[in-house]
Amino acid sequence: MKKGTRILALITAVLFALSLLLIIGTDTNWGKVEVTRMTLTSADGDEISAMLYKPSTATPETPAPAVLYAHGGNDMLEQGSSYAVELARRGYVVVSWDYTGCARSDIPTGTSETAPGQASGAPTMGGETVWNAVKLYNFVDHNRIITSGHSMGGQYSMALAIAHQQEVFLQVNLGMNFYGAPTNQQHDFNIAIILGDSDESTLARSNNNVASVFQAEQLRRIFSGDYTSEADAVPAIEIGKRVSVTGTDGKEYHRTAYMPDSCHAYYLVDNDAVRTFVYAITSEVGLGLDTGVASVSDLNKIGLVWKVKDLGFILMLAATVCAMFTMASFLFGTQMFGKLVLKPQPSISFRKKSWQWWCALAIMAILPVALYRPGILASRSFLGININNLWLLGGTNNSYISWQWMVSIGFLVLFLLYHFMWGRKNGGNANSYGFVTSDAGGFHISYLCISFLFGLLTVGCGYLVFGLISSYTQQGMHIATFMMNTIKPNRTFLILMYFLFQIPYFLTSSLAMKSIGIGEGDDSGKGTFKTLCIGTLINLGLLFLLWFVFILFVNVGNTLTSANYFKNDRMYIYTIAILPLVIGMTIANALNIYMSKKTHSIWPGLFTALLWGSWMIISCGGMTKYLY
Repeated sequence: MKKGTRILALITAVLFALSLLLIIGTDTNWGKVEVTRMTLTSADGDEISAMLYKPSTATPETPAPAVLYAHGGNDMLEQGSSYAVELARRGYVVVSWDYTGCARSDIPTGTSETAPGQASGAPTMGGETVWNAVKLYNFVDHNRIITSGHSMGGQYSMALAIAHQQEVFLQVNLGMNFYGAPTNQQHDFNIAIILGDSDESTLARSNNNVASVFQAEQLRRIFSGDYTSEADAVPAIEIGKRVSVTGTDGKEYHRTAYMPDSCHAYYLVDNDAVRTFVYAITSEVGLGLDTGVASVSDLNKIGLVWKVKDLGFILMLAATVCAMFTMASFLFGTQMFGKLVLKPQPSISFRKKSWQWWCALAIMAILPVALYRPGILASRSFLGININNLWLLGGTNNSYISWQWMVSIGFLVLFLLYHFMWGRKNGGNANSYGFVTSDAGGFHISYLCISFLFGLLTVGCGYLVFGLISSYTQQGMHIATFMMNTIKPNRTFLILMYFLFQIPYFLTSSLAMKSIGIGEGDDSGKGTFKTLCIGTLINLGLLFLLWFVFILFVNVGNTLTSANYFKNDRMYIYTIAILPLVIGMTIANALNIYMSKKTHSIWPGLFTALLWGSWMIISCGGMTKYLY
């Protein structure tokens, strides 16, 4: 084994150990909280995947309050891990779940979790199954059960709270202004509403005025307990002020509205939002209040540790990526896979820094940004063709594919222009464009088979490392809005379909990059690293810049440049979704470029990138069907 491979293996091992230490240590509060992954069964017989955080102080003799948390749309239960960590170490039992059809929970076969409640007008999406389990726990104080959720999860948890009004102590809506059907006048439980001052979802729906959402008539009636007066006579809501109302059962309940410094997608990576969530629960329940915290003005005194776990997630991803490059480096040194390394082909790219070279570079940098909006919106109708029935997944994941297809058309046009303007005249052919499978020429299926096996072993090594960490931590990985998980067996067919769906993007991007010589030249460590950086900047640099500018406007200016634009087609979601796209595609492109540069062939990199991309896209999020 080469020295470089040994160093990569050592780095992988260190990252592996550190990620385990940080995730498990923070999750368990260094041995004071028991964390258990659970598979519950709904009334229809469908699996609901859940995570239980049980503090050592929660016993049948000293039962603890319980928090039931539902993640946001097209996400996974790990999204709420920061809240679970902070509440569990303060003595709360926490149960979060993958809501119906998401991540590791089954697509519903019945309506027990998906039928809208009569009073709430919304389904519970696994909440009833979790509720039934929690009601059996003898270490839970059943008089202090808190339901909560982020975004769509807030809607589902509110539906759960309305369905169990006499048993729910507190409902916390996080980034969601949903309070049940407008006709419902019964909210016999405490309520806390949390909407960030830069919540892009609310900014889009309120014409850049989050505070105005708190003055909605239904919410003002809920906060005042007045369902009969004229709307103008119902008092306004004061942010941060706790008010008392009398419920239909004659008991007194509290209502509080909070507006932390946070945007919608980043409640989970924002200290102010996490502190607000913790305070909203601990101040109402009376358990776990930090020393010196007497009011909402003392939020900065709340101590947090959740970022340690997020660092563990980052190291988990780093260990996975490092493992893949370690395996690739090792395989290239073996007799079987060493044959993949072919003789370099003569360079036929545009002359470096010529006007053609600069034009090609600019086009490749601009295309992913220019085609982002039309690409993601093409997930319903691609070039006028209805493709709704094509998808097995639901939500944003399909938009990534339709964006890839749109960019692929642009890359293909660029490549054809390059070929007919320059390449063909300078010896451009299938071999020089990377389709070569042998030094002797000709097309060999065996080379493709070995290339596919190479990609399978490379990504498989990363999957093994990720799977081992996931097995010990009992969870996947969630970094900001980027998420990954091991693949549940009933998603297996999706691997094939989304593997095929991504071929156009990785194939045409590789061809387009031939025009400026990416993948050619020095294949030493330094030369390869430089190429990886340049290739990433070209493919995704401006797209990341677009995301960064959007985040600055939202977080610093507390505004959207055009609320109507972002409201249309829910563009605020797709703009935030640039970050996970950039992270995932950066890794995929790095694998593709590295393998292609090392082998002087397009095939090993193509298969490796396709397998990584398939894993990344299908392991999480919602599903519409398992098979066609």
